Amino acid sequence: MIRSALQRLANGTVIYGVGGVLQKFMGLLLLPFYTRVLTTEDYGVVSLISLFGVAMNGFLTLGTGNSMGYLYFREEDRAKRPIIIWTNLFLLAGNGIFWFSLVWLFAPAISSFVFRTNQYGNLIYLAVLTNVLISISDPWRSYLRMEEKAKQFVFVTLFSSLLTIGLSILLVLFLNAGVFGLILAGTLAQLISLVFMWFIVGRKLPFGVDKKLISPLIRIGFPSTFGIFAFLVIDYADRHMIERMLGLSELGIYSTGYSFGMIMTILMGAFATAWPPFFMSYVNKQAEAGRIFGRVMTYYTLGFGSLIVLVFFAAKPLVMSMTAATFHESWVVVGLVATGFALKGWYLITLPGISFARKLHWQSIIEWIAAISNIGLNFWLIPIYGILGAAMATAISYLTLPVVAWLVSRKFLTVLYQWDRLALSSTAVATASGLIFYFSGSYVGWSYYGLISNFIVVLAFFAFCYSTLLSDRERAMIKDKLGV
Repeated sequence: MIRSALQRLANGTVIYGVGGVLQKFMGLLLLPFYTRVLTTEDYGVVSLISLFGVAMNGFLTLGTGNSMGYLYFREEDRAKRPIIIWTNLFLLAGNGIFWFSLVWLFAPAISSFVFRTNQYGNLIYLAVLTNVLISISDPWRSYLRMEEKAKQFVFVTLFSSLLTIGLSILLVLFLNAGVFGLILAGTLAQLISLVFMWFIVGRKLPFGVDKKLISPLIRIGFPSTFGIFAFLVIDYADRHMIERMLGLSELGIYSTGYSFGMIMTILMGAFATAWPPFFMSYVNKQAEAGRIFGRVMTYYTLGFGSLIVLVFFAAKPLVMSMTAATFHESWVVVGLVATGFALKGWYLITLPGISFARKLHWQSIIEWIAAISNIGLNFWLIPIYGILGAAMATAISYLTLPVVAWLVSRKFLTVLYQWDRLALSSTAVATASGLIFYFSGSYVGWSYYGLISNFIVVLAFFAFCYSTLLSDRERAMIKDKLGV
């Protein structure tokens, strides 16, 4: 039973991951062109504009992504479930129009506050409009996930990504529209994608709206919006602090390395997409959930720990081969940023107890503990280590999330974690990653010595995992899968 459950989760993660890999790969292919057309200062501007757009997410979504899922799976009459989707969509549409109207009026003042000039007001309201369009279509995307229609979800996601990339190429590389073109491409792509989502999902979903659902959608979900702002701090406060302490140029370098580190969000995002509908399906089978979730944590640690090691290995060669020389310094943040995003998966695995108990306010409290620690760490580490300090702060604050979440969640749900395997695998990942970072920093530019040293570390890590961290049964399963 455990094996079949884990296989179901793995299948969903793989399907979502394939879409994410293709999406990110296409974006990375454009980096060599973008970094030759856009300056480090341009990347700094884009980073801060994106920061404001993300800051609006809590106001735009009202946290209904969580409450809609809870209400959806609690509703036993499947014929009534589409009403939950449509009610949430209209709620978010009305809310989005309200907030966009306010931003339209105050965009110049917001630009003056963020950049100390009002010239970026048009970019701000475009970024917010993009997020409004995303929030409106989110109930339709959530429907595909909750019904485990992974292939359709990946299809619509790839359509949106290809559209964004195509418009970005047209506006930035051919029409030389610069930063404005890069942000406008996202807005136009989301507008077209919203219409596309209606054809794929909306027109096939039985229509119905129930005003009585508005209150529980907001009441259950809104506490989690405070957590959204916490993640805003964790993911973006470092950028604002780098801009103030080190300047826009250093921010542009950091943002480029951060983009490479976000490779980890491809698979972590795939897991994060497959995980909520999976664990919510055990809301009425919590004894069984305790055994399965513990095993999920073990395999997640082994799998994503291996990815962390590979990202550290590839960081410097990848950055140096795909960016202009002025961006090469950004390699130092890639591995740590990737580690932070991988640790977010640990956090998600510890959350079901809180969700089952409908204690979502604890989720926000946990996330704000991590956010506050992130601010303190950035103030401490950026003056000492520069952009590397910011990446260290990101990784440490993301580690805070699963630790505190486990302390809270265990009160509501007993999960049988395999602590010995978790400790061994985590130690192996930290040791291998540290050695690779040291060898990478010990040479300037390309060096066969450094690459060979790192390759030996990677081989030793995987040999240790296979011989020590896997059971005989698990090794036999791997051999069977590989046809050995």
